[in-house]
Amino acid sequence: MLKKIKKMMKRDISRGQGPVVKQKDLVRERVEEQMVAASFAEAGLTAEAQDILREGQLARRKVLVVGREDRISDAVMHYAVGFAERMGYEIVALNVVPLPRDLSRTPAALKSVIREYERSCAAAVKKLQDLCKARGVTCTHIFKTGSVEDAVREVHREIKRIEFVISEHDVPEDALGRGETWVIPVYSLAH
Repeated sequence: MLKKIKKMMKRDISRGQGPVVKQKDLVRERVEEQMVAASFAEAGLTAEAQDILREGQLARRKVLVVGREDRISDAVMHYAVGFAERMGYEIVALNVVPLPRDLSRTPAALKSVIREYERSCAAAVKKLQDLCKARGVTCTHIFKTGSVEDAVREVHREIKRIEFVISEHDVPEDALGRGETWVIPVYSLAH
């Protein structure tokens, strides 16, 4: 059977077609999870049933909000919260500081700078978390060092169901003061 599948894949790739990938039926998955949880509950295993339901809730759709270093602008915050509220998403706020990832070989002074950045990021995201709480949107915060692209890829692998990314604009700060128009970048991640 494996040989037949490999043969079909080679034939499709040689014709310029990629392999056909079916998307998961998320509704069916959710119903199956709830049926399993109900079965556990009927059998008297309520803790296990609650764990299954909790895992399902953790897998809610999410939007990743990427800030610049230790801040997220008010415009991006308000847009992201409105977007998440309308779409029923959770927010994962990500601050990325472009410093080395490997802290084992960095001097103690750099480690203290990173800790200070992390505190500063947490304080900046507090405003976003308060806004989310007022509007009934769940919000979590992640701090990473390194490049933004690598951090987004890593978070996308680690956290399930991130469907959109909302990030800070690439317009220089001085251009914003002159009344230049800009848009908030929103893009989807390939799974």
